[in-house]
Amino acid sequence: MSYNNYPIIAVGASITSISFIRTLRSHGDKRKVLLINGEDRLPYKRTKINKNMVRGFDKDEFKIADEKWYSENNVDLIYDRVIDVDQEVKKIRTRNNVEYSYDKLLISTGAVSVIPQISGVEKKEIHGVQNAHDVERVLEKSGTKDRFLIIGGGVEGIETADQLIRKGKKVILASRMKLPLQKLFPPKISATLKDAMLQKGVEFLSGVSVSSIQHIDGAYKVNLQGQVYQFDVIVACTGAVPNIDLGKKAGLEVEHGIVVDEYMQTSNKDILAAGDVAQHARGVVTGLWHAAEHQGALAAYNILKKPQAHTLPPYRLKTEVFGLYLFSGAYEDVVPGVDTEVEEHHGAITRFLYYMDESLKAAVFVNDQERAKTYQKALMERWNKDKVEQELPLPPAMSFSLFSS
Repeated sequence: MSYNNYPIIAVGASITSISFIRTLRSHGDKRKVLLINGEDRLPYKRTKINKNMVRGFDKDEFKIADEKWYSENNVDLIYDRVIDVDQEVKKIRTRNNVEYSYDKLLISTGAVSVIPQISGVEKKEIHGVQNAHDVERVLEKSGTKDRFLIIGGGVEGIETADQLIRKGKKVILASRMKLPLQKLFPPKISATLKDAMLQKGVEFLSGVSVSSIQHIDGAYKVNLQGQVYQFDVIVACTGAVPNIDLGKKAGLEVEHGIVVDEYMQTSNKDILAAGDVAQHARGVVTGLWHAAEHQGALAAYNILKKPQAHTLPPYRLKTEVFGLYLFSGAYEDVVPGVDTEVEEHHGAITRFLYYMDESLKAAVFVNDQERAKTYQKALMERWNKDKVEQELPLPPAMSFSLFSS
């Protein structure tokens, strides 16, 4: 039976909401949940989307769960957008002008692409890669266009460049940074990545900011580092910001994201926020898949009256681009705040391990993919040096300490 009064409503069909529902059900809470999905497909694994441009993907190929799962778990999944929240009477209103009342509300509206303001072009001419619709637009362009300008040398920019090069496209990547992913890796690994990109045909322009572009006769032109480049498509990979519009309309405390406490509680006792939209202590917004999944579970524990406090997991990146498998764990959070750094090599593997008080604080590596989960465990459990050497050995003769204080 479909009805407009729900004990629990979740806005935003993301891994956060799915984790939220799974946790409720695993603890015996069978109350009906209304899940409001603002996209045109089943909730999906967003991290898979821009990594699969080469072959393309079906609409529901990366779904988190099939349609049957929702009905089996007493979830009404609807495709609509919430445009207003009245926290006084505990009601929401959708774009289709339907009102729903709630006892508890979870906001997990995620993040939206940052599209830069560039003189000479309208924002609608610039493509993002934040969601499936964004990536499908880029894919559509790649069917007829050959020259792409990517703005931004972060993870999404590098992954998008890799996919477009593999599709046989000409790619110019303009970055303010000197090296790709330099905030997540030491210079040696970032330089290795840059070399791999250049070998595959990417033009990497470092230390540049794109402030103006000319649009002439159906093509774009930009002057960078004294040279004029011409291209057909602009892709902005300049980050994402929390989608806080609903939080503002609800009158919640909002800063960079919707402000929550350690239990995902907003400034209203009946509204929770989790995932990329939530702002934690010290202004932190995580923006990570595994963190969003964890926060969804914490929001459920709050409703179950079994509160568990949020702790920030180590930042973790895993990506496979330009023939390299790259892993970064907690690097930007702790370096240079460590007392021992170890660089090790074996064959195609290069890794840097960072210790504080004899415990592992950060780890980065290239091409040790099969042991990635072991590295993650080592970081979470703060293994000491002896255990790291025992569980994650490399030939000792090829290891050396860079410095120790």
